[in-house]
Amino acid sequence: MPKLATLLCASALLFSFNALAAPDAARLKAAEELLLVMDLEKTFSESIKQQVDLQVRQNPMIAPFREVMLEFFEKYMSWESLKGDMANIYAEAFTVEEIKDLVKFYNTPTGKKASLKLPELASKGAELGMTRVQKHMPELQSMIQKKMASMGQK
Repeated sequence: MPKLATLLCASALLFSFNALAAPDAARLKAAEELLLVMDLEKTFSESIKQQVDLQVRQNPMIAPFREVMLEFFEKYMSWESLKGDMANIYAEAFTVEEIKDLVKFYNTPTGKKASLKLPELASKGAELGMTRVQKHMPELQSMIQKKMASMGQK
């Protein structure tokens, strides 16, 4: 049995090292080209502003802190701070050939439009989700209270 446990631990370690392995240079270079074609620098900046504005609309009490929030998110969620990580994410998710196909798409008029519209669509989707949850919040609170009661908690 100890041999089996050792084998399982060694296998787990090998899998974890593979998960952490960086993509090869060709994939990373292709991913960087894709992100450039997608104009993600502009997209990130617009997304940050849209998300902060959404938060302010949802909670007007934080309006005086809008600029502070923008400064914070520009520091930690800007394109400049995330571009290397984003390239890795794309390079891990797609092969070089798939990335080349995406580059071709994003160089088309439809691809360019999609790249420009995605932040707006994501923001609208997030707003829809928040609105839907807020509309049904009493139901969720009731469900949580019932579960807590069944667990013997108040």
